[in-house]
Amino acid sequence: MSNYLPDPADLRWLVRSLDLGSFSAAAREQNVAVSVVTRSVDRLEAGYGVRLLRRSTHGLSATPEGSDLSLNAREVLARMDDMSASLSGQMGRVSGTVRLATSSALCEGLVVPHLAALRELHPDLRIELMADDRVIDLVTDGVDVALRSTVGRSEAVVAKKLGAFERRLYASPRYLERHGAPHDPFDLQRHAVVIHASQGAANHWPFRVDGKDVEVQIGASLSANNSSLILRMLIAGLGIGQVSTPLARRAVVGGDLVEVLPQFACGVVYSLYAVTLPGRFAAPRVRAVVAFLQQLARTEWDWADAGASHPSPA
Repeated sequence: MSNYLPDPADLRWLVRSLDLGSFSAAAREQNVAVSVVTRSVDRLEAGYGVRLLRRSTHGLSATPEGSDLSLNAREVLARMDDMSASLSGQMGRVSGTVRLATSSALCEGLVVPHLAALRELHPDLRIELMADDRVIDLVTDGVDVALRSTVGRSEAVVAKKLGAFERRLYASPRYLERHGAPHDPFDLQRHAVVIHASQGAANHWPFRVDGKDVEVQIGASLSANNSSLILRMLIAGLGIGQVSTPLARRAVVGGDLVEVLPQFACGVVYSLYAVTLPGRFAAPRVRAVVAFLQQLARTEWDWADAGASHPSPA
């Protein structure tokens, strides 16, 4: 078993099956028979002499051994892709797969609308989007680039600042017509308020009242577990909520949202970063995506003026 050298293609099927949750989904993605995928995993299990995956009606899950192997396999496959991409880069083109992780709201509002431009720029590049409001672990989740508003000081990562933004209060004109606008931050207690269900820090809303910084803890009338849903709920007239300014811009311009209590905005500015592992940043495919995000930040995204940075979910 110690001398067993797996076929990289088998490792790819293992990783992809776990990512998609089933053998059939992995097979459909590449238009091959399911048996091609299952035989690859069978070979790995026979070669290592351990069970790697649990099969159930709910899909696939990794055994402890399978989890360890898939984690190492992602690194090995990434390095192989980087070698191929490096040779391709020397010939003037960028290729390979980049897994880009960001929140659902940023993915839908800021990234997806510009993917066609990235594809035109690098037609041989494949992008896998991971939309999730939780903080992604770059290593465990096999992520090449993540968009984050916080970077831990102890993290060994490359972080490229893309821009700065504010979080402000918004509501639909329909809601304000029915319920009126709050007169001050404390008046929010009588309104329907939409908050983020899984990010407690996002529900302490800072304001500036009579020259002093005031933080109002908001109770939930309605809640959602990602910012994209909150934005949709606000547009639907369900209440008042806090959204980052770049995400709200399109709805404000289109008349679907109106800023609430702008005179009490505290002016706290948050930062957004493109984060990657040092080893991955050397890959042409990763550098190309980061450079594209930086260009979008300069020309397409609506950022606040640079100011005091403050950690917050985007």
